[in-house]
Order: sequence, then structure tokens, then C-alpha cells
Amino acid sequence: FMINQYFIQSIFTLIIIVVSSNWKYKEQDIISSTIATARLSAGMATGIGAILLTYAWTFLFRKRPKLREVPEGSNIFTTGFRQIAVTTKLVFKNYRALRWFMCALLFSPEAGAGVVLSIAVTFLTFFVRMTVTEIAAVSIVMLFCNVPGALISRYMCQKINPLNSFRCAEIFYATVNGLIAGTVTGPERKNLVYLYAALAGLAFGWMFPSQRTLTVAIIPKGKETEMMGLISFFGQILGWLPALLFTIMNENGVDMRWGMSIVTYFLLTSCALTFLCGSYEDAVALVAHTSDAYLKEYSRTSGVDNNVFDQEEQNEGTDGSGTNEGAAEDLA
Repeated sequence: FMINQYFIQSIFTLIIIVVSSNWKYKEQDIISSTIATARLSAGMATGIGAILLTYAWTFLFRKRPKLREVPEGSNIFTTGFRQIAVTTKLVFKNYRALRWFMCALLFSPEAGAGVVLSIAVTFLTFFVRMTVTEIAAVSIVMLFCNVPGALISRYMCQKINPLNSFRCAEIFYATVNGLIAGTVTGPERKNLVYLYAALAGLAFGWMFPSQRTLTVAIIPKGKETEMMGLISFFGQILGWLPALLFTIMNENGVDMRWGMSIVTYFLLTSCALTFLCGSYEDAVALVAHTSDAYLKEYSRTSGVDNNVFDQEEQNEGTDGSGTNEGAAEDLA
């Protein structure tokens, strides 16, 4: 899934760059040209998204029976917030690995790699003095390298388990970011940026599929929507902080390379917190019973025989780390 996503993103970006490089607006001032390019990108994304999402919502999503009723005396608008509070307490009390993984996400660039990329674009524009065309080329290199990064993630998740794969990816990206801050000393070293863009693309492509595979493996089953919402929330809480620190340092005359290195410290902090998760195998075993309970409840409410799921599991098989190989491959 992630390989397909990265590839389509790369093709989409390439189309935007090619079109915007060969139309009349490129002869105008940089602000007008940039606005025109943004309009083209937003228009294409909206049109394609409307068509594909409408098709997906209409024909691809399967029906799923509700798992619980709204409690008596409550309403649908408040019950969700109360349930999230209950689920949060449950996670922090009973699921050690998930608790520390969510804390690690506070410092992970999951905050929207957009925050990290905004720092990178500022660094390339004002410190390295790269042109719009050069930055576009860097973006293309990075996006296309996401694809082999996702392949690395798939291999590493099966070889050393998703938790260790996520740690390795964070360390790798922290190293790449540190090298950028340490070796790209000015416009005269801009050629190094293309190499680092390729390495950063590998890191992004490796890190996010590993993170999602890990998430799926250690969350209690039957509460996926709540858990994914919590995880997304934790990934956004401090998402603004790297950009703020970068801005403060820059406004106070600190070398922009030090501002760029902030991302490295956040990544290393995130990686350090994952070591408090304990054993990956123990984390998977802790939620194994929730899978059985969920399948029984789903079978009861949907009328689907639970033996169907057992047969599917036997056909697919699992690897030695407790991670279903098919699931890891689909996520990667």
C-alpha cells in the first residue's frame, strides 16, 4: 500500500513540475508563478480525489456491523469523547508497549512530514541558495526514493520485527539529517543535497510503513478506530515544535545548520522512548486475546462463521516474530 502511495505521489509531483515548467505563468514574477502552480496542484488533487474517493466509498468499503450501542442517557455527540477518555486510561494502564510508543510519537516526524519539509525548504532556499527548480528536483529525488524505502521496511519488519525496524529507520534518518546539518555548509556544497535527499527518501519510506505495521500489531482488536485516532492525536501534539524552535533560533541569529539539526534530536528522543516499550513479542502476545474476542463478537453480530477467519490464518501463516507476513507486506 505504501509503495503504491509513494509512487503515485511521485508521479503527481512530477506532472505538476513538468506542466508548471512549460506554461506561460513561468515568465511572470515568482509569486504569481508559485500561486498558479499551487492552484494547478490543488485543482488536480481535488478533481482526482473527488472521483476516486467517491468510487471507493460507494463500491469498495464493506459493511461492518456496529460493535456497541450508545449508552442509555447519553447521545452520539458526547459518547465518543467519553469513550476516548476511557480508552486512553485503558492504554496507559494495561498496554505498556502501546503507551510508550504513543509517547515516542510525540517526537516523531509523523507530525506531518510537512513540518520537517517546511524546515528543509527554508534551509535550502535561504542557506543553500537553491532555486525553485533545484528544490523541485530535490523533492522528486526524495519522493521516488520513498519506494525502495518501503521495500526496505517490508524486509526489515519480517527480519527483525516492526519495532526494531522503526527504531533503525529513526536512527538512519537522524543520521542523514545530522549529516546535512554538518556537511552542507553553504551554496558551494549544494550538490550534496541530492545525495542526502535520496537517503532521506529511503528513511521516510522505511520509517512510516514500519510505524504503521507496528501500530496494527500492538493495538487491541475491536478498538481500531479509537486507537488510530489516539495515535494520530499523539503524533500531532508536538508537531509544531520543531518549526517553532527553528524559527526562534533563526530570528536570534543562530546558524541555520543548528536549526536544521533540531529534527535529529527529536528523532533520537523518539527512538530512545521506544526502548521503554519492552519486548515486541510480549506486546503482541498481550493483545492476542483481544483478537479472538473481537472475531467472536464480529461473528455474532454479522453472521459470519468464525471458522472462516481461522481458515484464513492457517492459509496465510505467520513469521517467527509473531507478525503476519501478509499484513506486513500489504502495509509496506
